[in-house]
Amino acid sequence: MKNKIAFIGLIVVITLVLVFLGNKVIHVTGKYPFCGSCHSWDGPIAITNVNDDIHGAKNPKGVVVNCADCHLPHDNLAKYLFNKAKNGVAEGFTTLTKDPSKKDWLVNREHARKNYTFDSSCLKCHENAFNKEDENILPIHKTYLGFKGSTDEMKCTDCHKHIGHKDLAKTLYDLKDTTPHSWEEWELKRANSFK
Repeated sequence: MKNKIAFIGLIVVITLVLVFLGNKVIHVTGKYPFCGSCHSWDGPIAITNVNDDIHGAKNPKGVVVNCADCHLPHDNLAKYLFNKAKNGVAEGFTTLTKDPSKKDWLVNREHARKNYTFDSSCLKCHENAFNKEDENILPIHKTYLGFKGSTDEMKCTDCHKHIGHKDLAKTLYDLKDTTPHSWEEWELKRANSFK
């Protein structure tokens, strides 16, 4: 009998340790340093989030959103973990087999907005904005709720296109901009064009 109780106790302790460590791993792998290890452009992109005064580190209320808070679904744990694993494998594969710096992130923004931002992420924090009982709900949010589940369903990012990353378009444009910005750069470009 003592052996059974000890065995059950050991299983409970091991389970608790695994749950605790698993939770830690999920949180650590949802923040910029980890995400940035595969997203070659994520340094400048992350800075646009840090500089955002609503969802970034410049938020005066101290509310800071991490990568996974917006870019993974929060409907349920299984969907969250599946998307996290799928995206992690895809990004790792891209980093190992392709040149991510050749990807045109500026052109890719619409695809990323539609496929890598999730309403469940927004609603996790902004559920009160969609409370049907609240008389102060914005008319556009009432429209959003009315279209929910229909073929005309809207996404939060249909209206809130630039949320979460301050000056992202400008940053991405500047990263790809090859126009000479000084006389020396003009001279170098001109010299290279004759080679």
